[in-house]
Amino acid sequence: MTSPMKPPQTNQSMHPQDKRNLIIFALAAMCLWFLFDHFVMGPRADALQKAREEAAKNAPQAVITQKVSVPEEEIILPRAERLEQNTRITIDSPELKGSLSLKGGRIDDIVMKHFFVTLDDSENVILMSPSGSEGAHYTESGWLSADTSLRLPDQDTVWSVSGDNHVLEKDAPVTLTWNNGQGLIFSRTYAIDDHFMFTLSQSVENKTDKAVSLYPYISLARRGIPKDFSKTVAYEGPLGYIGDEMYEIGYGDLLKGKGDSHTALNGWIGFGEKYWLSAIIPSQMSEHTYRFQAVPNKKDENLSLYQLDARGGEVIIPAGGKAEDTSNIFIGAKKLSLLNDYQDQLSLRHFDLAVDFGVLYFLTKPLYTALIFFNDIVGNFGVAIILLTICVRLLVFPLASKSYRSFAALRKVSPRMAEIKARYGNDKPRMQQELVKLYEKEKVNPMAGCFPLLLQIPIFFAVYKVITIAVEMRHAPFFGWIHDLSAHDSLSVFNLFGLLPFDVPTFLMIGPWSLVMLVMLLIQKHLNPPPQDQIQRDIANYMPWIMTYMLSRFASGLVIYWAFSNIFSVCQQAYIMRSMGVPIYLFSPDAAREHHDSHKRETEKVLEAVQKEKEAEAGTDAEIADATDSDKKDKS
Repeated sequence: MTSPMKPPQTNQSMHPQDKRNLIIFALAAMCLWFLFDHFVMGPRADALQKAREEAAKNAPQAVITQKVSVPEEEIILPRAERLEQNTRITIDSPELKGSLSLKGGRIDDIVMKHFFVTLDDSENVILMSPSGSEGAHYTESGWLSADTSLRLPDQDTVWSVSGDNHVLEKDAPVTLTWNNGQGLIFSRTYAIDDHFMFTLSQSVENKTDKAVSLYPYISLARRGIPKDFSKTVAYEGPLGYIGDEMYEIGYGDLLKGKGDSHTALNGWIGFGEKYWLSAIIPSQMSEHTYRFQAVPNKKDENLSLYQLDARGGEVIIPAGGKAEDTSNIFIGAKKLSLLNDYQDQLSLRHFDLAVDFGVLYFLTKPLYTALIFFNDIVGNFGVAIILLTICVRLLVFPLASKSYRSFAALRKVSPRMAEIKARYGNDKPRMQQELVKLYEKEKVNPMAGCFPLLLQIPIFFAVYKVITIAVEMRHAPFFGWIHDLSAHDSLSVFNLFGLLPFDVPTFLMIGPWSLVMLVMLLIQKHLNPPPQDQIQRDIANYMPWIMTYMLSRFASGLVIYWAFSNIFSVCQQAYIMRSMGVPIYLFSPDAAREHHDSHKRETEKVLEAVQKEKEAEAGTDAEIADATDSDKKDKS
């Protein structure tokens, strides 16, 4: 019988000629790439770098504002007095109010309309103040030139208003002009949107008979460190995203001479505070040099000058010509949604990093976004925190379930674990082998209960970060006595929540939500199997009290999150224990005591049986030894 016909076999291997052609092509491509890079791109890159260095060498450096003109013994006057010294243009937008000075053309008076220092709304948050006042903080802009004989606008230049508009409002820009008397006419047009972004357009008209070379610049300056400066949770200080890298250079580093400069086609630079940001954003279509710098005040470090600036490239204005430079200035609250909108509008890179999300950025930012989303729906950040808690607990439920099931299984096999430890206590390797066999047989993994809990720790810290840095949470109320979710609870158990007529020290401010959290932690402790080691048992007994005291010092919003998180944890754990047939005697003290005693008696019986076996084995060994000795004597 003949076998069925087989299909013809095709040779799938590459033809030797094709292999040789492929190798030749690869080698030729590599040679061409090397030659092109070495003889074309290399010289171009070197020439470009030399041109940049030559331009930077010949370009005038942006002089630190008032570095020479302000003496060390500068007199600090009240803010109101400084504002009255110069003629001003009023700033009035939906979110900001203030003024800009015609002397110097500075934006040096910005006040938040809807953010206040305290809960009684008696004092608005001030973001910018004029030079010579406490906490001076202002912007400055203009042009630089290598020609020292050329008169350019500076901090003493008095500008004139062009047109009839003397109030800077949304859709109502203000234009200032100044003639240097040498044939150059400088103009500045300020515009503001309905939030926190200014647009500054600077122009120069050359009415001379020769070309003029100028460099546009814009800067931010501040005297001293802000009052509420903190290093605890989020970064505060000079920062910027330049090119493809984020820079954070602290005030102390700048005073130590660790200032820096970077040149890039795009970027932004500014001063960040916990909730506020002032930033300058030059044109993203041309190369700028960004600088971090400081001038220490030897007599009073609090009067040291910190400046951030961005200088553009050389602009040659022909005779009869005109040049213009446009930049933006952000002064306001670090609302993530706004930062994202401005990032898209101005083609910025990572403007959202003005909010310090920390190393857990991949967790913090989504949680931040979710919290704001829930608040937009329910209109209360406390309720939004509860909804966020529910979502987080649902997401980590598989991990929590694995952890709780492991704890419940460990509780059921704990008598047998005690038996193994008693039986092989003097033989550690054998004891470990028997424990591993027990774990395999009962499908129990002690680490499975700990590892899921460890994975939840980053989530807790991410939520803590969000509640701490979110400007939307600032002065946000909850129900009842909670008027600010970003501050710690105002009530304390030590004066019966305000019923007793005395104030409680700050370190004893343990409020109602902290007590709710304590109750949940104690319940959770009773649901978990008791540790075998005495030291671990002591730690487990004290840990709820320690955690309650520590967390009571945090923002009440975080305490509410942790309290509700523990409520859901207790419910989940109780459900899982019942599904596994593990009894719960939480609300039956007598039954719980009886269960504990029976569990203890069962363990004691196991230990007694092991002890009897050991005694029997010892007796048997003794009899065998005696019999052996008798045999030896008989033989002798």
